[in-house]
Amino acid sequence: MEVARMKAERRSALGRNQTQKLRKLGWMPAVIYGDGQDSLSIQISEWELEQHLKSHHRVYDLDVDGTSVPAFLQEVAFKAVTDRPLHADFLRIDFDKPMNMVLEITLIGHPAGLSKGGSLVKDNLKIKITALPTKLPEVLELNVSALDIGDSVQAKDLPLAEGVTLTVDPEMTICHVVAPSAAKLAEEAAEAAEAAEAAEAGDGTGTGTGDGTGDGDGGGDGGGEGKG
Repeated sequence: MEVARMKAERRSALGRNQTQKLRKLGWMPAVIYGDGQDSLSIQISEWELEQHLKSHHRVYDLDVDGTSVPAFLQEVAFKAVTDRPLHADFLRIDFDKPMNMVLEITLIGHPAGLSKGGSLVKDNLKIKITALPTKLPEVLELNVSALDIGDSVQAKDLPLAEGVTLTVDPEMTICHVVAPSAAKLAEEAAEAAEAAEAAEAGDGTGTGTGDGTGDGDGGGDGGGEGKG
């Protein structure tokens, strides 16, 4: 991951009213914690954080009142309606020490097995890894286009960069493609048979009704004329 740089200031105003005043000035509240030290309340530029989020930045060198603080963006709270960032949590880190991270996998492509009636099962799309902060991947994409019915991808098959280590079972299944179940195939066959029978019955009923009605009308007319 790229190390993003961002300015921050110590924050002494902790009340709700004070926070609202900060927001009007373009600031937002945040906190730095971890590494056995006391939590530090700070304020950062809301606009600047939004730009970093668009670039998927997670590793930071925060300039807190002139002091460099290496940190990892652990979590951002957003306002539900507007998606406006409300608060950010930063974890203190050491650029020279490996750290753990939960990485989400993005599947791309259309599995070949789906065109044969198969289904893609997403078993585990989050994995745990460890690496130096600057080696942590920003995203992990997995192309599943070649997966046919019966194929699967294990954690050991993931395209991880050099310096990134899995901390989960290498045999853990990420996703797999399954064939249509026998029950589903039987159900589909039964539905198709019922539809065919209904179509045939519909054709036969239409012909018989038309002929019968025509004969009955003719007989009635003939009787009336004979009496006259």
